[in-house]
Amino acid sequence: MKRIVSIILIIFTVLGLFACNQTEPPVNSTGNGGNNIINGNATTAPIGGGSSSSGTGTTVGGGSSSSGTGTTVGGGSSTNPTTRPGTSTSITVPKEDPDLSGFDSGELGVFYELFNSQNHITFDLDISDSELKKIQKDYEKYSSMGSKSPIYRMANLNVTIRRPDGTELFFSISEVGVRMKGNTSRTSFWNSSSGMYNLVHFKISFQETFDDAEYYGSEAKTWTDDAARKERKNRTFATLEKIDMRWNKNDDPTYIREQYAYDIYREFGVLAPHTNLASVDIGNDHAGVWLFYEPIDKAFLEKNLSPEALGGDLYKLGWTSEGATFTSFSSYGVEDEDAAKFYVYDLKTNKKTSDHSSLRNLINTLNSSSCNKSSFASVVDVENFLMFAAVSYMMGNPDDLRNNYNNCYIYFRADNGKMMIIPYDMDRGLGVNKDWNPSGDHMTTDSPFSDKAIGNGSKQKNPLFTKGILNANFYKNEYVDALRTVASSDMFKISTFENRFNIAKNLYSSDTTPSKKYDNAGGHSFKFDLSKSNGSNMSFSNYVTKKASTLAKYIDGYTPDIGSGSGSGSGSGSDTTQKEWELYLRGNFDDNQWSNYGGYKLTHIGDGVYSITVTPKSSSGASGTFKFKIFNQKESGDPAWYNTVDESKINASFEYEGGNRNIQLKLGTYVIYFDTKTETVYFEKK
Repeated sequence: MKRIVSIILIIFTVLGLFACNQTEPPVNSTGNGGNNIINGNATTAPIGGGSSSSGTGTTVGGGSSSSGTGTTVGGGSSTNPTTRPGTSTSITVPKEDPDLSGFDSGELGVFYELFNSQNHITFDLDISDSELKKIQKDYEKYSSMGSKSPIYRMANLNVTIRRPDGTELFFSISEVGVRMKGNTSRTSFWNSSSGMYNLVHFKISFQETFDDAEYYGSEAKTWTDDAARKERKNRTFATLEKIDMRWNKNDDPTYIREQYAYDIYREFGVLAPHTNLASVDIGNDHAGVWLFYEPIDKAFLEKNLSPEALGGDLYKLGWTSEGATFTSFSSYGVEDEDAAKFYVYDLKTNKKTSDHSSLRNLINTLNSSSCNKSSFASVVDVENFLMFAAVSYMMGNPDDLRNNYNNCYIYFRADNGKMMIIPYDMDRGLGVNKDWNPSGDHMTTDSPFSDKAIGNGSKQKNPLFTKGILNANFYKNEYVDALRTVASSDMFKISTFENRFNIAKNLYSSDTTPSKKYDNAGGHSFKFDLSKSNGSNMSFSNYVTKKASTLAKYIDGYTPDIGSGSGSGSGSGSDTTQKEWELYLRGNFDDNQWSNYGGYKLTHIGDGVYSITVTPKSSSGASGTFKFKIFNQKESGDPAWYNTVDESKINASFEYEGGNRNIQLKLGTYVIYFDTKTETVYFEKK
């Protein structure tokens, strides 16, 4: 650890010279390559070794801030050795000692500024309608093939980083590549009459040369300078070859839960990408506040692992005809979008040289009848796995490796051949389950020893979990210790999350509303809200309260201590007992037709519990069942609905309409109760 800190001090000292002198113009349309960054007002604050005593300075590098208002990144001292000294951000120091000498020192400094959650970031994606039209056509062509387009279209990207003291760094990168990204989120998004009418996720590449005649035809770029083309192929921004940009599709009213999830993983030594919020403009329109991501690639590994560990195989795990159950060695390779070939284990490094022997050995070992604790540890980085499993349990993501066999990367270390897990695609969890809540309770009551794949609706198949933590002879005790450590950390305290929320809200609250309406975002409120709970997404405070309570049932000696927040969130309460409740039923009570909830108001009977007695009517053609949800009219904007059932008091089935989940019961007379403290429904039949 001492070596990594000393390296960073040297790097940031060099950075001071770089940031103050870098004046190279952006790439022009003829294709002169290079990093090509315009650095605007960077010289108004010292960057590199030195100190700031003005009361407004921001010091990046070895040095100190004597004013009490400066922010120091790198250098100095810290009581938390895993957090970059002087920061209260999402930047963390790797557990290992990577060799950072291969990275441009100035770009590494920009990386830390870019992912500092106390900075305000703006992405201005300067892209023409003609290029957006091409992305739309690419989507249509590849979608018809059952594939996704690999073609990048041309744009310019302007990035502004505004520090807490008001100083700014400005970067202009010409001729970046832009394409649609995602799987289920891909959709038609542009037409000539409306322009961009749906929001979609984008991937930006800094290394696209636009000269592939197969993709670009007569518009393919002609490079007259081979050196310039080579320079473009190697161009990076802030050490990154690419950046992923995703809009708030799952309508997280805090905007930060996915970012916070990755921060928690890194807090406990699990490799995870850095992320940050950004105010995003696309073409002539403001598109709201998005999240952008550090890609998981070779550069990511180099920034996090020691040189001895580098050079191994990296795979992205996903779904084809099956998920990554680690039970068969049948779907592996390098994806080919043009041939619509995709694999469960999609190789991302060593594409031309790997024989996949590390993956084969892992799967064969885990599925061997003779697999024991020793052989398990010979192919799995056990410390990484146990912390990954413990943090993942606390996340409550139904779409992760344990619950739906996907959404992570695995890396085989070159020094010992062991597999490490890297989390990815954490847009669900910590109470966010828009359009998909398969457990019905936001995964707040599942056991840490569950033998189910909850998101997949089947018995757990993955031997990492069945043998690693569900078998007492392997690592169950160590897993329990990891759960205690993770659940007891400050990261799961309401006040810690609320502080992070307030930072984001203060930075971006005026940026959330797009300048135009998008069809697929019509139900989004586009405002920061700390306490909002409804049937789609649960508030963070409710989620961690219930999750901690569940864990206490299964872990001896664990006592929940999630603390409490101020309850304000700079404008909205986080304590559900402080809410104003005005509760109604909505269901098919009368002749099998959905009724307005105005006629079915619940009555408060004490201690935060409300109730109503109903006798649904049957009619010709009725199925013999009725379905309902509970609505709270006091929620701002659309009424919030609730459908989480206390199954210890009553059994119920559920009926789905699209992404909506309704409670379903047989016809009869019922007293239906709603407990506002736990936001759960229970009932008794008369």
